[in-house]
Order: sequence, then C-alpha cells, then structure tokens
Amino acid sequence: MSLPTLETLVSYLTIVAAVMGALLAALWLSLVIWAFRDMRARSRDPFAQILAALLVAALPVVGIVIYFILRPPETLAEAYERALEEEALLQEIEERPHCPGCSRVIDDKWLLCPYCHTRLKKACPDCNSLLELQWNLCPYCGNHAVDPYKANVVDTAVAPPEPLPEPEESETESTVNPVGETEL
Repeated sequence: MSLPTLETLVSYLTIVAAVMGALLAALWLSLVIWAFRDMRARSRDPFAQILAALLVAALPVVGIVIYFILRPPETLAEAYERALEEEALLQEIEERPHCPGCSRVIDDKWLLCPYCHTRLKKACPDCNSLLELQWNLCPYCGNHAVDPYKANVVDTAVAPPEPLPEPEESETESTVNPVGETEL
C-alpha cells in the first residue's frame, strides 16, 4: 500500500472544508431567517424585525446571543391570549352585581343591601317576583307593579267601630241581689 500524496490530502481537505463552509453558511442563513421570523412573531414593528435579522447576520455568534437577551419575552399570540384571559376575568368581576350605595358584592335575590340598607329591588304585589326598581310592569304575571318610591297615599283611616248594643233587661227576669238571694 502506498501513502497518499500531498496533493490528494489537500484535495480531501479542500472538499471537507467546502462541506463545512457550506454547512456553516446554511446555519448562519437559517439563524438569520429564524431571528427575523421570531421577531416578527414578537413584534409588529418592521424596523425591529429587520434590525434583529441584521444583528444576527452581521455578528453570527455574538448576534444571536444579543438577540436572545434583547428580544421581547412573549409572542404576540401569547400576549393576545393573556389579554383575553384578563378581559374574561374582568368581565366576570363586573358581572357580579354590586350595591349602588356601597359598591359591595350583593346577591341577585336581595331586596335591600344588608350593609348600607339601599333598596335594590322591589317585589311584585301580585306574584311576589323580584323586579328591578325602574320596571313599571311585572314580566312574570303582567300586572302593574307599585313603585315603592312613588306610592300614592290612600286614605286608610278606618271609622271607629260602632259600640256594642247594651243588653236589655226584661222585667220578667230575676235579678240577683248582693247577698246572693234571688228576687222575683
């Protein structure tokens, strides 16, 4: 067996260096594209997207480290989901009824606030369903509800009762004298 010549070793090393260079160029290009796409997912600003890609392109190893340090912590999709969750929580909090007088959480079935005694609802005089204060008609039975704040004054004075008739004494009845004897 013969030893490879210097020319063949140089040709092999050239081929290996070309392959390694092509792989490094592909890695570098893929890092530039990845940085651009990642920044596009994290920011709507086109200047920031191009700047991130140029940073990684200009400084191949150090640029990607700097990009990892400076990039926004969450993507636009994650920020949107977080905003939806916050909005849902706020809506849930707002849906709970609050007393207009003291702003404490109340129950839908309460007529009065137990904390500040503010009137919250009124009862239908016919079916006793709870009604909102501004309603003039009961949606459950169809009767007009009495507005507790505009109640008409009705004369409720009752005539004094007539005196009971006094018992009449008949002449034929016997009377009892204080001694307990009967007189006729």
